[in-house]
Amino acid sequence: MILQLGPPDPYDDAQGATQVAPGTLAEVLEGALEPVSLIATGGFVELLALLETNQALIRTKIARLFLVGGRAEGFLPIDPRLKERFPERFGGDPDPALGRLLTSGEGVIWLPGDVCLWRHWDEETQAATLLSTLPAFCLARHPEPMPWLRLFRAVPARVAVDEQGAVTELLVNAPIPNLYVVVAVDGAALSRFLMADLPRRAGAGGEAMVS
Repeated sequence: MILQLGPPDPYDDAQGATQVAPGTLAEVLEGALEPVSLIATGGFVELLALLETNQALIRTKIARLFLVGGRAEGFLPIDPRLKERFPERFGGDPDPALGRLLTSGEGVIWLPGDVCLWRHWDEETQAATLLSTLPAFCLARHPEPMPWLRLFRAVPARVAVDEQGAVTELLVNAPIPNLYVVVAVDGAALSRFLMADLPRRAGAGGEAMVS
């Protein structure tokens, strides 16, 4: 079972995830018959509060925690064209709650918002939409990571953040990691897969925009 906490990307309904409101997360987890994959694109404050008050629930009912957001610029190689073309993914203030979740040691798989970008071109509206959660859904839908090694490069890493939630250190392949981070995506391969897997949602103009 896949749960999504926070605002969904457009077209996420095609992925078969269950949207959960921050206020009902504990109730949904308690009622889950088996551990779930949780993709969090928001609701970080509520998720952190639940972790701090009921860590046992998080550890017994969440098999894999995907955190989508934040920025890895300055620590991971980022295609400079991304910042030029999509400055909204590189601005804004850091999120203290997200930062504390990244360093929680709770089996986090982090998809930085400035690394995992996929641009979907909608033929009907003639507009492009940036998507970040679709890569997380791909990973969450398959319990074994082997099929995705050619699409995603997720490596053990150690991250440190300041009180404001900004990343101050990110060491990949760290000897004592505290999360996994997606450091690169094969954009062309991901686009081919998504357009084949989501024929109702992805048009011929779908294009991955990743570093």
